[in-house]
Amino acid sequence: MAQVLVEDIDPMILGKIEILAKQHGRSLQEELKHILQQAAENEAYHTGGDMAKAREAVARAQARYTGRTFSDSAELIREDRQR
Repeated sequence: MAQVLVEDIDPMILGKIEILAKQHGRSLQEELKHILQQAAENEAYHTGGDMAKAREAVARAQARYTGRTFSDSAELIREDRQR
């Protein structure tokens, strides 16, 4: 079976995972395997979320801004860069 080495884990995150492992009666390694398995099986994780909800949010934003005009931000960016 493959092995994975993960370096530079934030100690606070590791501590939280250790607490979860104790609560679930698992070793740290078993808890990490469980978390990875859940993430791999979660479809929303693979797609970045629910596409239907994302489309609805885009449609709401388009409706909110329909008919409005916005200034060109290029001039503001140029001014900001010169500071």
